[in-house]
Amino acid sequence: MANHINFTSTYNPNLEAWGGNETFDPLKMNAMFSQILGNIAAVESSIPGNIIDVRNFAPGDGTDQSIQIKAFFDSAQEGDILLFTPGHYKVVKSGWFYTFNGKAVTIRAHPGAILEVSDQGLRFENSNHIEVSGLTLRRTTQAGWAKGRTGIYVENSSNVILQNNDISKFTDGIGVNGSTSQENPSRNVIIRNNKLHHLGEEPIAVRTNLAFVIISQNDCYRYLGDGILIKATWNVFVTTNFLHTPVLSTDADYTTFTAGQQGSNVPKVGGGITCNNEGGETGARSLHIHDNSVIGTAFGVGLIGFRGAFVTSNFFSNIRNSSVVSVSFLPSQFNPNDESNHIFVIQGNYIDSILRSNPTAAIEARTNNGIEGMDIGVISDNIVIPNGNHWGIIADGNIIIKGNYIAKAGIAMDLSNGVVATSNIIQPGFVTTNPDRMVSINDHVTFTSNSISGKGTSLKIRGSNSVITGNRMNYDGNWWAVHFDNANRVVENNIIKDNVLLVSSSATGRYLFGSSAFSNGKNVVIDVVKDNNGSVYQLVNDLVLTGPNSTRWRVTVDANGNIKGTKV
Repeated sequence: MANHINFTSTYNPNLEAWGGNETFDPLKMNAMFSQILGNIAAVESSIPGNIIDVRNFAPGDGTDQSIQIKAFFDSAQEGDILLFTPGHYKVVKSGWFYTFNGKAVTIRAHPGAILEVSDQGLRFENSNHIEVSGLTLRRTTQAGWAKGRTGIYVENSSNVILQNNDISKFTDGIGVNGSTSQENPSRNVIIRNNKLHHLGEEPIAVRTNLAFVIISQNDCYRYLGDGILIKATWNVFVTTNFLHTPVLSTDADYTTFTAGQQGSNVPKVGGGITCNNEGGETGARSLHIHDNSVIGTAFGVGLIGFRGAFVTSNFFSNIRNSSVVSVSFLPSQFNPNDESNHIFVIQGNYIDSILRSNPTAAIEARTNNGIEGMDIGVISDNIVIPNGNHWGIIADGNIIIKGNYIAKAGIAMDLSNGVVATSNIIQPGFVTTNPDRMVSINDHVTFTSNSISGKGTSLKIRGSNSVITGNRMNYDGNWWAVHFDNANRVVENNIIKDNVLLVSSSATGRYLFGSSAFSNGKNVVIDVVKDNNGSVYQLVNDLVLTGPNSTRWRVTVDANGNIKGTKV
């Protein structure tokens, strides 16, 4: 017999139940929809795989139904669907309320179905199929930081989908651990469109030998740990998630989320998206973080010890405690085995405002020569507006920095040890009484075809062996446009050539400062300068060139920044 919904009864939607003069009757309408829902349930109950309705076991009236819900879970055979229909199902039990071990499990819930647990939630182990969809799962009381109370926990299982759930008041919302073998990882995990909130630590944490993981469209808020934590996971896609409104140390209920704990390890604010090796795991591989919105958190994205990371097209706003996007190889509690970083791309992100009072970086990246010997990073096409006395980009190592827009930063760029920076636009910095430098160039940097405007020193040269060519600088300050910073540093073998420096009419500073017995003759400066009176000079530091009308001139700059022209 074919399954279908019968609309031929007395109360059907085609107005057979009402005469032309009959008014609307809410009782008849309720009866009609009850019949429709009953027909839907009849269809569902006849689908192969056996749908088991929780109402056959528990009343859903908010009383303690621990025995009935356990019997409900116990009744499921391989392939059955456990269905939560609307109601409040409360269970009381210390530890995990229920563990599914070695069984394919499907749990679905209709809107209005609430499962309340007194301690830990649902645990799944050693399965080849797990689905939990549409369930509102909450703990009776708020679990605090580091208290190990998880809503949904999956271990050593593949083909997992957790979607459309509302999970709250645990330590972690969703935790997924993979297999014990790198050669045979757990795989195919989807965590999608969940609402995860009021959590003592992470809304989502995936760890240990997992492959092909999608974390997408989740709404995470009111939490104290990392927003999304990734460890030892391969081929990961973290896309279109919304992380916002974390727990703050200034909140009235902060001690509830910390469980009254204090100390330097207790977070002061919930974080963003993290990939690290804190427990000594291997690094994540092929990690894609794309199109997420991260607002008001401690940090945006933190990456340590990975192989292939792509941070693209994300929106970050009002980051509070540290760098917005950070790539680091430094050994620390988050990278105890000193895992190296291998190949990253940070592209097309928009960073708007950093709330921390002390300077930090919008984007901070370092590479380290690992065993592959082919480490490279790309930072390109980002819009960076810190709106404070912060660095725009700090880069150290083999990193290409291209096509970024930076404005309202204390220091736009700080570059070292192999960085190539080209075609970036740097607009006036964060306004202070004494503006800082716009760009710091340390050792072995290539800086070419960039545009710099502002009151801070356009270029501060703090190291050696850099090539600085073809840049446009519009200086509007009262210190100096280019500064050789010799204090406790060796500044030599730098080539500064074919740049154009325009000095605004309001500028009162010098063009070049820092030439001394320690740097004279050790750096090459050949630039064109148009001063605030409109006069054009060819600025040469300790070189002989052909000047106007073929007259030979030696143009030098003394330690006070004064230009001296001597006919030779």
